[in-house]
Parts: sequence; C-alpha cells; structure tokens
Amino acid sequence: MTHDPTRLWIFSDLHQDCPENAWDPAAHAPAGGFDVAVIAGDVHMPLLRALDWLGERLPGVPVIYVPGNHDFWWDRGEERYTIHDQISRGRDRGAALGITLLMDDAVTLSGTRYLGGTLWTDFRLGSFSLTHGFRSAQGRGGMVDYRRIRTGPSSRHRIEPEEVFALHRTTRAFLDAGLAKAHDGPTVVVTHHAPHPDSLPSRHQPLAWCDASDLSDIIEGQGPDLWVHGHVHRHSDYRIGRTRIVCNARGHVDEDTRFLADMIVEV
Repeated sequence: MTHDPTRLWIFSDLHQDCPENAWDPAAHAPAGGFDVAVIAGDVHMPLLRALDWLGERLPGVPVIYVPGNHDFWWDRGEERYTIHDQISRGRDRGAALGITLLMDDAVTLSGTRYLGGTLWTDFRLGSFSLTHGFRSAQGRGGMVDYRRIRTGPSSRHRIEPEEVFALHRTTRAFLDAGLAKAHDGPTVVVTHHAPHPDSLPSRHQPLAWCDASDLSDIIEGQGPDLWVHGHVHRHSDYRIGRTRIVCNARGHVDEDTRFLADMIVEV
C-alpha cells in the first residue's frame, strides 16, 4: 500500500520559561503548510504550562509532544508539584487540548506510526562506569535536574540517577518492543534525549552521558524511518542505517544552534 507523504514540522527546546527566548510558532509556520507538528520537549516549565502554551499558539493543529527534562523541573513556585504529578496531570491536559502526548506511548495518525518517550539516558556514553556516570551527573557541575526535579513534597525529595536510569530502561524496552511490531506505513520515533552519539558535537564532551545514549542496536535492528530528538542544542540531520535522525533545537537566544524555524521533514 502506498501512502501520501506526511509533512512534519519539527522543533524543540524553546525554553519559554526564559522571557528572553520568547518565540511565536504561529509566526514561523512553514509557508507550504504541514500535517503534524512534532515537538521533542523543553517548550516551557513545567509540563502543564508547556501544553497550555502550545494549545494557545497552535489551536486545532495536530501536535505530537514528548516531554523534556525541563518539563519536570520545579519552577520554585508555591505549588510543590512532582514529576509523577506532571505525568499524571499532563496526560489529562494533553487529551483536553487535543495534543498527542507521548510518554512511552504509540499513536497512528493518517497512516504514520509515532512512538515516543523522554528516553533520558543510560549514563554509559563515555563514562568510566555506571557509578561514575551517576555520581558525575548528580554532583557539583552536573545536571540541574537532580536539584530541580522533585519526587515528593519537600526539597529532600529529589530525583536520583538510579530513577532516571530506570526510566531510560523502560522507554528503551517500550521502543524496542513497539518497533518490532509490523506497521504498514512510515514509523517515526520521538524522544527528548539523543539516541546516538553522532548527535553530539563530540562524544568525548563533558557529561556526554547525560545528553545521549547509544541505541545503535535498536536503530539498525528495527530501522524506523525517522527519529526526532531534542535536548542537544545543536541542529543535526544524519543517517544511521536506513533511519534519518533529526534534532532541530532552538535553544537559548544567545546560543548558535543553527535552528531552522520552519523545518519540514516528509515521511
């Protein structure tokens, strides 16, 4: 069976919680139109606010959203929400707004199958050991995630690297199993964190293991048509086997990310 190409408008990492990053997607919509906006996380903080922001600016538009790590940061406001709270309430809010929220979920729209989840990382890419990966990620100079993502009501209840590692393994298993199922049409994977070291400026960069994992076995073995990710504030577009891997992150206004505001990928 043949399918008409689906036009995907791809972007991520708008970080609208920082006023200097203000950006209106409606003003940059591709001139030739698009079928689905595929957004790979970190639009706003927290997740509920990101969904509301997208719902206000892209009303009635098919939107697929995968949360990023910043979607789960506490904004230091009075509401002591947790990552678990944002996941639960995010599902309801996304459904109410007509936004397809993928958190280890799959959906088929107009013949194209989408599988997605945040992915996080397995802490192995360039680290000396899993223990080194955990400690460096959480330590001084590490990821702010471990100070800003709450798992309970007090500041003592912060996410631990072991929990992030478990989340990664769950998403990895979901994607592997989902991709193994036959589908008559294109397949697109959407994650926030990068699935391959070629998305990084250098696989030897500091804390590379917090930005990407190496899922070459899944990519080469299952061969999805397209893999979209964010997190790495650097535009990239390359192939591993038959899979095209794309990151189109806007990042912060003072960063040179080579962001393409109206980037379209057809599948």
